[in-house]
Amino acid sequence: MKRKLSLLLAMILIVTLSLMACGKTPESQPEGDNGEENGEGVIQETRTIKLGHSGPPGSSLDVVVQNIAEEVEKRTDGALIIEIYPGAQLGDEGVMLDSLMSGTLDMDLAGTPIMANVMPEFNMLSMPFLFRNTDEFFDIVNTDDFIAKSNAITNPKGIVLLGYPNGEMRGLSNVKREVRTPADLKGLNIRVMNGPLYTDMFKALGAMTTTLSFGEVYSALQQGVIDGEDNGINMLDMMKFMEVEKFHTVLGHTIQTNPLLINKQLWDSLSEEHRNVIQEVVTEEAKAYPTKVLEPQIAASKKVVEENGVKVIMELTQDEYQAFKDAVEPVYDKYKPQIGDDFYQYVMDKISDYRK
Repeated sequence: MKRKLSLLLAMILIVTLSLMACGKTPESQPEGDNGEENGEGVIQETRTIKLGHSGPPGSSLDVVVQNIAEEVEKRTDGALIIEIYPGAQLGDEGVMLDSLMSGTLDMDLAGTPIMANVMPEFNMLSMPFLFRNTDEFFDIVNTDDFIAKSNAITNPKGIVLLGYPNGEMRGLSNVKREVRTPADLKGLNIRVMNGPLYTDMFKALGAMTTTLSFGEVYSALQQGVIDGEDNGINMLDMMKFMEVEKFHTVLGHTIQTNPLLINKQLWDSLSEEHRNVIQEVVTEEAKAYPTKVLEPQIAASKKVVEENGVKVIMELTQDEYQAFKDAVEPVYDKYKPQIGDDFYQYVMDKISDYRK
């Protein structure tokens, strides 16, 4: 009996050693989300990248990053998964930018006014009436040298700027009256984004200003705490501001853009192949954005808000536009030193060259 037991134990030991030599231990098998098999039967790890932004689900901000995430996953055979958290789920824009720099957030769509609180050079992209339209804006900022110039500013903060895959001409919505001249803004209390530039801009135009988190705007309009807010026309639709505000003018005072940012340490840890895929996808989506996302959304939102009784002014006359532009000249005098001569002149030269 003892002899049979010894033989059995010896056989079990031999089989176990053989399996270990072949690398077929239970621990070597993939588990759940740790990896997946590519087309060649090779197990590869899946890396999840967390991306936050402040736009509501379905907004232009959300649509463009959903497109990017889908294409990155497809081109990396599922090796890179970008998880998107819209609607400021991970904190307001300032909080998310801080999280990105500290490495607790992987990717972020940060508005340039928020970026300017940390990197004042980015005030330049919010200077009033700087770009004539979105075509001019995208043709200038989504060039290789402009993105490289931007990264010279962001990299020391631990951020890689991948591109400018979104942007919309901001307008002014309010509950009281049609706005066609700076005089029409007198006495209106306008909610502006956090950051002194927007406050100074609207004060130069004759308005009073209030800074509130985006989530508080609707109730503040309802309660009469504010009379209006500056935003794109799609926010009247997406955030239901049209239920309260009945006047919207596309002033074009700035083009609101939220560059796509990634933590530099994370970026450097990715393979060159995966970095190239992400960059290619962002570049392609930025190029397609005006016709693929922006124009259809503006047309759809304009239709919805007008059906809900909002009077929309899509374009000012040249004289009306010039009156606004003249009124904000002091803003340039104040912010040029903060932006710095180098980036200020670089952008002005790019615009001048584009218009030749």
